[in-house]
Amino acid sequence: MSSDSFHLVTEYPVIHYQCGVRAGDRVRLRHDIIVREHDGTPNGTVHRAGEVWTVLPGSIDEPPIVWLRQPDGESHTWSDDSDFLAAFELLPLSESDASRTHPK
Repeated sequence: MSSDSFHLVTEYPVIHYQCGVRAGDRVRLRHDIIVREHDGTPNGTVHRAGEVWTVLPGSIDEPPIVWLRQPDGESHTWSDDSDFLAAFELLPLSESDASRTHPK
């Protein structure tokens, strides 16, 4: 797929990602992310280290990507590979999440 095209996603069947996270997991950003436009210019948005994002069910894409919900509610994607856990720390289930089913 070229950089000037888009792919419409309508189904999200992926629950378990290759990098080891699952839909419903919460992950913490390890370092600041400066959001950039397609030409590489910073757009003024910075996601700060420590932000907690939620892993969402994903689509079947090539290359594989992890779908996330940012703290502001917007969705975001990340590569589903070893880079994911270099950028995000998987948070343990808290006591308040103990009732949530976490399939293996």
